[in-house]
Amino acid sequence: MTTPTTDSPARVRRIYDGHAGLYAPSVVTEAAALLDAYLATAEEHGLDRKAADDEGWLALAAAEAVARKYGRPATERTSTELHQLVRELTAALTAEGLEVVPTPVRMGVGVAPLPGGPTWGMNGGLAVALYTDSAWELMVNATRTTSYTIHAPATAAGAAEVAQMVHGVLRGDIPDPFRRNR
Repeated sequence: MTTPTTDSPARVRRIYDGHAGLYAPSVVTEAAALLDAYLATAEEHGLDRKAADDEGWLALAAAEAVARKYGRPATERTSTELHQLVRELTAALTAEGLEVVPTPVRMGVGVAPLPGGPTWGMNGGLAVALYTDSAWELMVNATRTTSYTIHAPATAAGAAEVAQMVHGVLRGDIPDPFRRNR
């Protein structure tokens, strides 16, 4: 894999910032590397990098291709895999210093709000869930809620990135995905 240029991660991040989901740093890095590979191929065909992606189609293609990779899994996860990932998420949230709380969300892990941070719903917290056929999903810790996909690997490292992102949302560092016109 090529090393991303300084500009490629910024271009991919701008694309992802316009989408409803949340995107882990590793996903941005992977999409930036794919964009650089697309641009290198364009150069091999005699095109200038700027001219090759003047309208941003290659950047969009790279961002979309990588995001899709972390959406629905190619095959459904087993219950053993799913429970292991939920345990890894719980450990990662705790390692982030977050309070894990009960949740009505099936296969979810509830997270208490942070003092001074934004709140949602009746109890103010969030929940993260992962299902046999889904990506990580962020939602308000409530029975009925809207979920937002967190594009991140379904691995221990991905669980750690999800925990960091949830912490960022709870602190208000990451734009609130539940707020209209974010």
